[in-house]
Amino acid sequence: MKLTVLSRLINKPAYYIKIIISVLFLGGLFLLTSCDEEATVIGEDLQPQGDKFSVNYYDEFPVEVYTGLLDSLRTDETALAVAGEFIDPVFGTTKADFIIQVRLSGELVFSQEPVIDSLIVYLEITGSYGDTNSVMVINAHELKKDIYLDSAYYSNFNQEGLYYEDAVGSANYNASDTLIKIHLNNAFAGKIIDDSAALVSQEDFLQKFKGLYFTTDEPAGNGALTSFNLLSPLTSMVLFYHYPSSDTLYYEFSISESSARINLYSHDFSTADPAYRISHLDDNIEDSVSYIQGLSGVYTKLKFPTFENWRQDSLPIAINKAELVIKLSSDDPYSSEYTPPEYLDIKIRNEDGNFETVHDLVLGRYYFGGDLKEGVYTFNISDFFYKYLTGYYDDPTVYIFVNADYYRAGRVVLNGYNHSGKVGLKVTYTR
Repeated sequence: MKLTVLSRLINKPAYYIKIIISVLFLGGLFLLTSCDEEATVIGEDLQPQGDKFSVNYYDEFPVEVYTGLLDSLRTDETALAVAGEFIDPVFGTTKADFIIQVRLSGELVFSQEPVIDSLIVYLEITGSYGDTNSVMVINAHELKKDIYLDSAYYSNFNQEGLYYEDAVGSANYNASDTLIKIHLNNAFAGKIIDDSAALVSQEDFLQKFKGLYFTTDEPAGNGALTSFNLLSPLTSMVLFYHYPSSDTLYYEFSISESSARINLYSHDFSTADPAYRISHLDDNIEDSVSYIQGLSGVYTKLKFPTFENWRQDSLPIAINKAELVIKLSSDDPYSSEYTPPEYLDIKIRNEDGNFETVHDLVLGRYYFGGDLKEGVYTFNISDFFYKYLTGYYDDPTVYIFVNADYYRAGRVVLNGYNHSGKVGLKVTYTR
């Protein structure tokens, strides 16, 4: 009977096994080395010497920096509303009002003639921006005109004849408050419930009571802008009533995603301090700084005049990374008082002239950046730059806005290209 190789090895001393393993290892190493050398030679034969891949870096792009005025911003059906008024020494006066539609939460049926105790609007506060020591006065007005959930509304929505001038309720508040209670007068409450038929039909109720318009008095000091969570369970309108022989009862009206909601904003840049206010706005004149403000305020526009040369002369290349770097301006003495936005976004104009988010941001905040770190905003616009070079985009102009500017009131002054700490674009690419 012939023994197999394995059985023979098992019966041999251990040093024979070590010798054989060493031979196999050296042979394998030789084969791997030979294959690797062969692959290198083949690759060199296929790739011309002049076309070898090389990683390159370039950061000498000139950038034209301008400040533009945003005439309006779509602001309907946002979860947060903003109200208030404040004066910024750099950006001037900003005023914010909002509208909410109040609906029936179910049929409201009285078993007998009710006695009204109170009608109260509760608004949950989520934050304030500006002079947080200011005491503000918010007023509720009855809306005159119909508003609709399925319609688009903008921050410059025409207010002429929109609401009744006499307020139906008011309340004082400050930045430290978490909940505002606005007591609406009993005459207004009686008007809402005097038609029993309108209290069982949503359509009839909205025809009778179209909603509430909230505005604020001019502040005594610099003022502040306050955000309210309209979709919070704490935000509501509640009717308290009783019958002659009963304890107090209540009915909670609905303020929810089914309610139409609109923010309205206005700006007056002329009230800013002449030493610090915006010098060039919408005039296509470059300055050493640029400005960005939320709530349909201003934005920064960047143009790259030499991008066209890259489109014509630099392809084929692969864009490893295109990084836009912009620093906070040291020329703004109020940057610590008015906190710069935590995030900024970059948009482009589409064929219709409307702003749309760059795809880099769609890929995620972690990829895109745009957050403030140690006085610098850094944006990854690699996808935008590559798409421009390959002809997907025709216009190499980008626009910088406050993130979620339809309800965020942040503002910031940035260095321009003419500043010593100028805005820069750094591109790493492979040719």
